[in-house]
Amino acid sequence: MSNINIHFDTNLKINFNNKDIPQYIPNIFKILNLNPSTQINILFVDNNKIAELNSEFRGILEPTDILSFSPDFSGTYYGTEKIKKINNIDFPKHSDINKILIGDLAISLEYIKNQNENKRIIFDNEIKKLIIHGILHLNGYDHENIKDEKKMTEKQNYILNKI
Repeated sequence: MSNINIHFDTNLKINFNNKDIPQYIPNIFKILNLNPSTQINILFVDNNKIAELNSEFRGILEPTDILSFSPDFSGTYYGTEKIKKINNIDFPKHSDINKILIGDLAISLEYIKNQNENKRIIFDNEIKKLIIHGILHLNGYDHENIKDEKKMTEKQNYILNKI
């Protein structure tokens, strides 16, 4: 069974029911033929924290919906120079060294809520889509050009329909 670790940033003021996440992520892993012991860390944050992370790791000083941190794949840094790290982000620590860490996701619930005000079903569905999107990034998918974006979007929609 996969090891899904969910953490909420201490400054986050938005609550949501996250009990479904550990139920559908193993299905995503199965569709992608990942090892059943795959581990993923998910941190839910607000716009301030995601903007800070986006600035630090991508050089873009603005909030975004999701950031993916992979031990195997890297993204593009868009800033002119990397700024000094302001705060460390602490994902949950786990002692089970036999798990395979696919990576970490940081998701801004505030960003999603602002995009989907008063639409609870859309909010929950958007979280699901973003988790799929992030897991695809952690597996080497990207959308830096039209061809790759099409491939990633098709895979994301396929998985969303399956789960």
